[in-house]
Amino acid sequence: MAIDKLIRKFEKVKSAINSIKGIQSKIQSINYTTAIDALDQAKDEAETLLKARKQNLQKQIGSSGIGKGYAKQTPTVAGEDDHVVFPIYDVLDNYIVFTSKKRLRQGSNIDHPVYRDRSCALYIPDALISQANVSYQADGVSGVARAFDTMIDAGKDLISSGGEGDGYKVIGAEAQKLGTKVLLDLQNTATSGLSNLKYGRAKNPMQEQLLVGIGFRSWDFTFDLYAKTRKEAEAINKIIYFFRSSMLPDTFSPKIEFGQDGQLVQVSRDGKDSDNLKYFNYPNVFEIAFDGPMGSKIDGFLPAVCANCQVDYTGGQKFSTFDDGQPVHIQMTLNFLEIKTMNLGNYDAVVSPYAQQQGFGGFEQQKSLTERNAAELGDEPAQVADVDSSAQENISSSGGGGF
Repeated sequence: MAIDKLIRKFEKVKSAINSIKGIQSKIQSINYTTAIDALDQAKDEAETLLKARKQNLQKQIGSSGIGKGYAKQTPTVAGEDDHVVFPIYDVLDNYIVFTSKKRLRQGSNIDHPVYRDRSCALYIPDALISQANVSYQADGVSGVARAFDTMIDAGKDLISSGGEGDGYKVIGAEAQKLGTKVLLDLQNTATSGLSNLKYGRAKNPMQEQLLVGIGFRSWDFTFDLYAKTRKEAEAINKIIYFFRSSMLPDTFSPKIEFGQDGQLVQVSRDGKDSDNLKYFNYPNVFEIAFDGPMGSKIDGFLPAVCANCQVDYTGGQKFSTFDDGQPVHIQMTLNFLEIKTMNLGNYDAVVSPYAQQQGFGGFEQQKSLTERNAAELGDEPAQVADVDSSAQENISSSGGGGF
């Protein structure tokens, strides 16, 4: 009996061991780990993260890391009340900074912020298109005018050479062409165009592209403003007021006062800014610039005025507000007109970072075209003068010759 009991207990232990092994194999087959194993894995991941963080901090200690850290900072401008940055909590690599330069104190409220320098730094908008336009006009230069021009040049050569050279032959040939042209035009006019039709010829308008000038550049910027906190909502409202107050002129009426001796004492301003007074005071001029690494790679701006500030309080979506009435999404579109035309001089000196890096500076600081060509070609200025004269010939003869 005792032996049977021992055998039964041994079989029970054996079956329990087999069941434990089966459970273990099932656990391993489904790739299940216990809580202890999970904690071990989390420990390993944390140690790996700490090592990576340590290596990153060591890299930032170096000079290059410090430079990158400084590059990614909000623009610093003196006077917190006159400066606003958006977004507030996200530090960006690049900003576009609008600086409103103070206007003349001609209104009655001389303590108004428009009489101080203010600035606003915003994120770079999605659309950023830089334009440079030059205007030309097609105009006809008649054969008569060309003949007279050639004859005058030949006369100048005769005077400078003391009457020597081929100047007389050139003048004679041009005079003959001019006479022929006049006779043919008279014949064609008298026959109402039949003469040209008879001989199968048509008048060549002989047009040239004449440089008219350079227009003022215009800029459009669109910003989508979402407030994540009350502080950012206040900043958005401040930004809107910043642009609209800077673009709007105030009004004033000058009042001239004389002393008893008839001398001018002062010119005072009469009336309130809210009144419809006699004169507008010119609004603020903006200086626009990039703050960040892209400022050394992208063409900039000339001084400008804000011509339009459009604010969409729905942001193109269904109107919605926070509990205090602040719109959830505001879209602001700005239009600026530059007050200076962009020529090569201020393009090199102000607008183009590439020109400044190359040391081109203003065009007035450059050497003459002859000297610069000589430096590039390794020739003497006298030898390179032909380059300038050939360029002049290309300009003067681009319309073609003959009648």
